[in-house]
Amino acid sequence: MSSEEAQMREAVRALAGALETMLNLIRADALPTTPEARTLMRKAMAFLDASTGRIVGSERSEEILSVATAVNKLIDSVREQILDDAVAASPVPDHPNM
Repeated sequence: MSSEEAQMREAVRALAGALETMLNLIRADALPTTPEARTLMRKAMAFLDASTGRIVGSERSEEILSVATAVNKLIDSVREQILDDAVAASPVPDHPNM
């Protein structure tokens, strides 16, 4: 396998990982409920929408990999914000008295 082919596979894996994370959030009904999480999700969706042409039209794996990595980071930020919000909204304290 060539270096170019390995980079392309890595880019596809990064995109698949980001999309899988989004799908898992939807399946778990872990939708953004706070303004911060909603802003991050809008940013991630807008970036993915704006980058679709670059992903599909590019034959250079470096460009696809950079876009895939950026999408992955945005989606991870959304997931972390949603989880942080869920913990903050939880009625159970993090460290109940023993």
